[in-house]
Amino acid sequence: MITSWDIYWITRLDSIVFVCAAIAIIGVAVACFVWMMGMDDWDGEAGKIVKKIYKIIIVSVSTALTIGSFVPSTKDAVAIYMIPKIVNNEQIQKLPDNAIKFLNQKMEQWINDMTEIKKKDK
Repeated sequence: MITSWDIYWITRLDSIVFVCAAIAIIGVAVACFVWMMGMDDWDGEAGKIVKKIYKIIIVSVSTALTIGSFVPSTKDAVAIYMIPKIVNNEQIQKLPDNAIKFLNQKMEQWINDMTEIKKKDK
């Protein structure tokens, strides 16, 4: 049974992917900014700070991209959740049999109606 909590998280999936993409873009932008600022002394105290910033950015961007790539969209999540329930539903599995029986009855009625009309025309 689907709960309201499930529905809430399904509707939030697109936002989670958006936040992950934003983190990745901002991280790359900050890394480019720091690189463009230029460092004369990469081995000094400022260089150590910049290296730490780069490590944090690499971990953040990698994590955000990984999470963003594995989180399905809202539409995909609904399909993942609902299609098995629909396909495995016994009533829906009986539907084709009932539909075929109904169509056979209708075809027989139509054939009988047409043969009666032909008999009346003669």
